[in-house]
Amino acid sequence: MTSEPTYIAISAAKKKALIDAIPSDWRVKIPTDVDNLTKFAESCGVLTDKEVEITSNYDAVGLLEQVHKGVYTSLEVTIAFCKRAALAHQAINCCTELFFERAYEVAKKQDEYFVKTGKPVGPLHGLPISIKDSYNLKGIDSTIGMPAYVNKPEPASSAIVDVMESLGAIMYVKTNVPQSMMVLDTENNLIGPTRNAYSKYITAAGSSGGAGAIVAFRGSLIGMATDIGGSIRVPAYCNGSFGIKPSSGRLPYHNIKGYWPDGEDVTGVLCVDGPVTTSARDLELIVRSIAKAEPWLVDPSCARLPWVDPEPLDRGLRIGVIRGVETYEPITSIYSSFIDKVSGAGHELIDMELLHGDELADLATAFFKADGGEYLQKICAMSGEPLTEAVADGGLYPCEPIDLIQFWALSHKRANMQHEWLQYWLDTATKTKDGEPVDVILLPAQPQLPRPKEPLTSNTVILAWNTLDYPAAIFSVETIDSNKKDYKFEFPSPVTPAEHRLEALFPEDRAKAYQGFPVGLQLVGRKQDEAGLLQAVKILEALAEK
Repeated sequence: MTSEPTYIAISAAKKKALIDAIPSDWRVKIPTDVDNLTKFAESCGVLTDKEVEITSNYDAVGLLEQVHKGVYTSLEVTIAFCKRAALAHQAINCCTELFFERAYEVAKKQDEYFVKTGKPVGPLHGLPISIKDSYNLKGIDSTIGMPAYVNKPEPASSAIVDVMESLGAIMYVKTNVPQSMMVLDTENNLIGPTRNAYSKYITAAGSSGGAGAIVAFRGSLIGMATDIGGSIRVPAYCNGSFGIKPSSGRLPYHNIKGYWPDGEDVTGVLCVDGPVTTSARDLELIVRSIAKAEPWLVDPSCARLPWVDPEPLDRGLRIGVIRGVETYEPITSIYSSFIDKVSGAGHELIDMELLHGDELADLATAFFKADGGEYLQKICAMSGEPLTEAVADGGLYPCEPIDLIQFWALSHKRANMQHEWLQYWLDTATKTKDGEPVDVILLPAQPQLPRPKEPLTSNTVILAWNTLDYPAAIFSVETIDSNKKDYKFEFPSPVTPAEHRLEALFPEDRAKAYQGFPVGLQLVGRKQDEAGLLQAVKILEALAEK
């Protein structure tokens, strides 16, 4: 008799441990006849009225104002979000670790400090923050979706976790990732797939799919994540949320776990950390708070780049607009309509192109393939697990590794394209009314609405900014309401076998899955000008809400 592979038993035990970590009176039956689960937590009977208020009525900035005024205690807020995160995990399978008791102890100490001094311990005092599973937390597993890493607690926390905790943030859950963290759907052989809270017919995306999904469910207001090829921005887009990929060197990245050999995290296209949130000002809250904490003192890869709050603008924004990207309805109409709205509000629009877009995307992919996927396969072999369908279909691994000379050649090409883009951006000064370069660049986040699964195709609008190392943010501009407006729903024609299989996953009535779904666009800033980018995001978010 053939025994089952080790990973199957490990997975079963891990899933059971997660459910066992949820108190029995928080366990619920998830309705099978309801597709949109974003409001499920408010009606299922587990949360008190006050807990519904805490988790439903605020963004992080607004909630912190209440905590720091003494309206809510840190413990009250923490219990509320632990409950809602537990509901989120049962509903959409978004968590990998639950450590509620640890969170309660931190919250109690904060409350004692607040009572004694009348002051918060820091700007994030009382704010529960979910962290992607690749973020290390001392004494907790970082399995990154791999059965081989179960029951191997990390000896030290990631630098960014230490900084956030010093500012008053409370860690309480870790969120799910796909095998390899290099595909745009969150599924692995340990926890399984993460579902989108808006619809089972919309992917939660990846690799920070757990972060995006828990924020959409409001089991967390801030989901810390990482991005090397869209892993913050695509989940933010697919989960109707906000997200920012900063430039490298802005936030500390030291001791975040990955799938490549040691040293990869400081070479090639650099992975960065950043938040998925429910509002634009929450993006600024996190990036600003961490940047002002002098992260270069805990991570030498951080630039000594003090945060400078931009002065309020006494003019319209100068916005480069990329119109040449092929898009599908309703993205085409939503993008065009928003451009008209921006122009009508007095902002200056300058036509630009996605210069070398395909080359930039191909270059990023070449860096991702550097080790040939050998490290990933080594980890898989430790527990006998196979590659997931998403990884096997993704076309990245397995592949031929490259040597050092080839790696240098890629780096040289990247440097040349970065230099060319720098000049291209500066040259926009010849087109603006005041002779200054554009402040930001506006373009789609993806060519189409998020689908049931997202194959690794046509990701140029995302990958280009990783190769260039420009900060890029996702912000919502329109919520689909077919009762008020007629929408067309178009998608690319399938080409690959994976895309043909994808077609069968759509519901018969495609419009129904997107009812109430917030559609986002992408805004890009100049390298390490996160402050200016976020100022522009807030301006455009306010415009979109009018």
